Amino acid sequence: MRKILLLSGGWCLVVIGVVLTPAPVPIPLIGVVPLLVGCAILSRHSKSFRRGLQRLRHRFDFLSHWLEGMHPRFPLHVKTMIRRTRPHALLRLARMRVRRHS
Repeated sequence: MRKILLLSGGWCLVVIGVVLTPAPVPIPLIGVVPLLVGCAILSRHSKSFRRGLQRLRHRFDFLSHWLEGMHPRFPLHVKTMIRRTRPHALLRLARMRVRRHS
């Protein structure tokens, strides 16, 4: 029951963050905070979400660099999410596939 509540709360925060980020409010990019907190909750409690976030960071390198650059400024849960979703494993897998086909 607790996991269901955490997952639904995480998804709610992600949706709120996605809606608020492009909104014209007095504070620019106010939606990034709930988005990152929601992603931190979901990556902690959902293995498939964590893997999807890792693939997203692998595909969009600028996102990974931005997260790594802002890493010291975020709360502990977001820092843990950033550390756990680093795309190094996917880069290693891609190198292994290239070597196997060579």
